[in-house]
Amino acid sequence: MTGPVEAFHALAEHLPAFSAAQQLPDATAYFDYYGLDFSAEFPELQHRLGYVQSGDHRLALQTWVQPGATSTVYLVHGYFDHVGLYSHLVRYGLDRGSNVVAFDLPGHGLSTGPRAEISDFAEYRQAILDVLAATGSLPGPRQVLAQSTGGAAVMDFLQCADAPQTFDAVVLLAPLVWPHGWRRIHLSYLLLHRFVDSVPREFAENSQDPEFLEFLPTDPLQHDRIPVCWVGALKDWLEAFLARPPCAAPVLILQGDNDGTVDWRRNLPVLEKQFPAAQVEILPTGMHHLVNESAAVREDMLARISRYLDA
Repeated sequence: MTGPVEAFHALAEHLPAFSAAQQLPDATAYFDYYGLDFSAEFPELQHRLGYVQSGDHRLALQTWVQPGATSTVYLVHGYFDHVGLYSHLVRYGLDRGSNVVAFDLPGHGLSTGPRAEISDFAEYRQAILDVLAATGSLPGPRQVLAQSTGGAAVMDFLQCADAPQTFDAVVLLAPLVWPHGWRRIHLSYLLLHRFVDSVPREFAENSQDPEFLEFLPTDPLQHDRIPVCWVGALKDWLEAFLARPPCAAPVLILQGDNDGTVDWRRNLPVLEKQFPAAQVEILPTGMHHLVNESAAVREDMLARISRYLDA
C-alpha cells in the first residue's frame, strides 16, 4: 500500500503546468490530508494546483478563486513549512470574500529542489515574482500574509524588486531577521560549513496548539535536517538586508512575545528602521508559528489583520 510520503512525492513529480492545471484526481488525498478542500463551504470555488517555473525550480502553486472576489490574498510560508500547513489562512482569505494564492517555496512541500536548501535568498524573491506573474489576472488589491522566513522573502522583494505587479497591503507574521541564538548558529556555521552538508533538526515547541505540535514531526512533507548552505544564505541575506536603505512600503508586523525562534527583541528596532512606515503590534503569549497558534492567539491575530486590511 502506498503511504502519504510516496503518494505526495509522486504528486509533486507529475504536477501539470499551472496554465493548464485542473484539480487532479490523484491530488484528492493531498487536499484531504491537509484540509485544503473548501468546496463544501464554498460550492462555487475553483481550486487549481500546478507548477510555475522559477529559475531551476518548479514551484507548486495553488489558487482558490471564488465568484465576485474583489481582492486576492497571497500566502508565503516559513522555513520547513508548506501550503498544507496553512489551511487556517486559506479559510480566512476565503471568508473575507477574497481569492487566495499560495505556493511552496523552492525545496519545500511539492516544489522541486533539495529539501529546505537554498543558495541565495534571491531565489525566494524570484519565486514571489514568478507567482505574481502567473496570477496577474486575478483582481486586486493584492494583499500578502507572510510567516517567518516568508516574511524575510517578502521584505527582500519589497526592497529589491522592480516588478510590474506588487502588493497593496503587507502583513508580516513573526518575520525572520536574526534567529534566536544567532551568534552560536553563526559560529557553528563558520566551523562546520566546509566539513558537513547538514545538521539534525530539532522540532521546537513553537506553538501553543498541542495538535499542531503532535502533527508536525509526522508530516510527510517535513524535512529532518538543516542544510548548512541555508545558514550561509541567511548570513549573506542579513548583511544585505541591514545595508539597504529604508523601504517606504507600509507593513503590519505581528510578533508574539513568547517567540523563542526569532530574536524578536533585537529584530523589531531593525525592522522599524528598515520599514519606517511599519505598524508593529505584539500578540500576548504568542509563540513563533502564529499561523498555527492556539485558537485564542490565532483569533486575536486574524482580528488585527482584518482591521489593518479594512483600513
